[in-house]
Amino acid sequence: MTKISTMKPFAPGDIFLGCTYLCNPDDDHAGEGRILQYDRNMVPKGTLYTDGTTHLVVNLRFGPDGVLWGFDGFAHAVVRVAPTGEQMPAHDFGDRAWGSVCFGHDGSIFLTEYLHGVTPYQGGDMRTLPGTNVVGYGRIAKFDSALNKVTEFETDLSPSMTGFHGVTHSAMHPDGRHMAFMIDLGMRVMRIDTDSGELLPDLIHYPGGEEYVRKWTTGVAYLKDGTLCLLRGSFIDFIDADGQSLRTIELDEYGYAMITVSADDRFAYLTNIFTGVMSKVDLDSGAIVGAIDTGMAKPSRSLAGVAVYPD
Repeated sequence: MTKISTMKPFAPGDIFLGCTYLCNPDDDHAGEGRILQYDRNMVPKGTLYTDGTTHLVVNLRFGPDGVLWGFDGFAHAVVRVAPTGEQMPAHDFGDRAWGSVCFGHDGSIFLTEYLHGVTPYQGGDMRTLPGTNVVGYGRIAKFDSALNKVTEFETDLSPSMTGFHGVTHSAMHPDGRHMAFMIDLGMRVMRIDTDSGELLPDLIHYPGGEEYVRKWTTGVAYLKDGTLCLLRGSFIDFIDADGQSLRTIELDEYGYAMITVSADDRFAYLTNIFTGVMSKVDLDSGAIVGAIDTGMAKPSRSLAGVAVYPD
């Protein structure tokens, strides 16, 4: 049966969730790609059924022009949604597993490669790159404002716990030049100068071991003053420019994996891939002041992206 999209034109404060409907018994990451839309009061507003996707739709983010971006690295699909609520025609970004986007100070666009290595996902289907035995290189690619590729930057990634993840999360510093990036369930927050492509010293590099189990890196977002909100599964760690922890906010459950911050830095919006709940957290008090339950709790682990349309 053909699914009818009901997404409405974007309004200030609208919340968007990447929440694929998992319906393939042979692949627990596969299903009907969906982006759910709620108004600022968390009332359901519409759904976009994404064209060109086959697996989880992850890492939603708004560009400076109000276009909503999302990614399905398994399908090598980049989703872009116009402020009218309509999916834009697919653009050829290359047959690669892109997984997140950042925007530079000069209009440049940076896509990060979600997959890395030669170990495919064991729970279902995963494409290798044409003519190779690798699923991805874990690189960062630079495009100009007209979506033409300029260059690719190499990265220095730690081994993935899953065996296939590359750059899974990224965030651009407020200066529009220095990007923080990480690998899911890792021990490092890496950085790159996106003007030169130079890899900078890690902002964070935890020693790992038993003490850090379930305290690994799971999401990143910057505040306007350059403080990094580092999501670590069950808490938010606020990291200064020297890599020092300023304070933490404890969360209600383990499993938070995506984070975005409101334009005024008052709230963080977090998605929990295990519970299927998006929580709105007051960054001053640490209280959860709102929540959306998508109904996609474990084993239906598909809540993998959140973005808020700016006021």
